[in-house]
Amino acid sequence: MRDTTLYEASFEEPVLRRDLAATCQLFGLYRLAHVDDGRITVRLPNGVLAKPDDVAFGDMRASDAVIVADGKESDAESRVDADTLAAHRAILAARPEITAVIEVTGGAAAAVACGPEGLLPISQFSLQFYNRIGTEEMAVPGDNLAAGKRAAEALGQHCALLRKGRGMLVAGRTIPEAFVLMFYLIRSCQVQVPAVTGGAELVLPSHEVAEYTAQQYERDPAPGGKREWPALLRMLDRLKPSYTN
Repeated sequence: MRDTTLYEASFEEPVLRRDLAATCQLFGLYRLAHVDDGRITVRLPNGVLAKPDDVAFGDMRASDAVIVADGKESDAESRVDADTLAAHRAILAARPEITAVIEVTGGAAAAVACGPEGLLPISQFSLQFYNRIGTEEMAVPGDNLAAGKRAAEALGQHCALLRKGRGMLVAGRTIPEAFVLMFYLIRSCQVQVPAVTGGAELVLPSHEVAEYTAQQYERDPAPGGKREWPALLRMLDRLKPSYTN
């Protein structure tokens, strides 16, 4: 049984493999994405570590993670989507402090990305992203900007990105931080979709309240995932112990 109370970040490959596999298992347990509508890319010294598209989230183990070396569009068997990988790599190149990029292109996240309102500040989950989420517009004819560069520029210094017509993306300094950000971003979307489609007039907080709440999240001295990750790993140790293999 793990006895740690706070997560201590490590960037050694075995730990990154474990945390990537744990993230996938948690995606499966919480039904955050299906087989290939969620993708995860993790920085390595000479490449990236990625979840292959042909492994279900609930089946993912540390040894299943695929290394794609710098200069390669994908792995030798093309198990990692090259277009997604290009966008994630562009973000990692633009943001040296970022370790992990997670993207979801299905479910409520995709539904919100297709709507005109963007992410609304209508829940406690969503207030942390208030005025702190980039928006990547869909390409238009004659737009020759590479998709990866477009995504990186739209994200800017934010931790989350709404990709119009596609879905949601987050960038974390650690894998646990990226997971926690995506977890609450998806929860935000899951609240918004029925609230908007229900037809009732929405009650939005004032700018002052929303901004104050977002700043409270920013003032938290513990990075995202630092508190939650040990508990989540202990849960996986009980439920899915083979994920570390």
